[in-house]
Amino acid sequence: MYKIESITNDAKQKQTIPHPTTGELIQFSMYFIEMQQGWFIKNLTYLNFVLNGVRISNNPDILYQWRNLIPFGLACFSPLTRREPTLQDDFVSGSATLYLLTEDEVDSYTEFITGQI
Repeated sequence: MYKIESITNDAKQKQTIPHPTTGELIQFSMYFIEMQQGWFIKNLTYLNFVLNGVRISNNPDILYQWRNLIPFGLACFSPLTRREPTLQDDFVSGSATLYLLTEDEVDSYTEFITGQI
């Protein structure tokens, strides 16, 4: 799990993260919508894979349903507040943390939720 450290509290921002094993770039833009009280991934691009409009919520793998298309996952946790990231400064303050998961971690999570462990 790789903590995404470059998140600011800007309402609109772009992130570029190298894939931990391949080095290929994962690019995504995220934004905060006050009326929805939440953070959203506007666009995530990895090679030919494009994903638009996903809410960032506390989840061991937000991208789980696309696990057969991309070799990584995205997790969000809020262990201190135990609530969804609903404030603009949640990632900066440490109330919520976003992590990039490796393919092995996604596979382990798959084994766990399917009862294959």
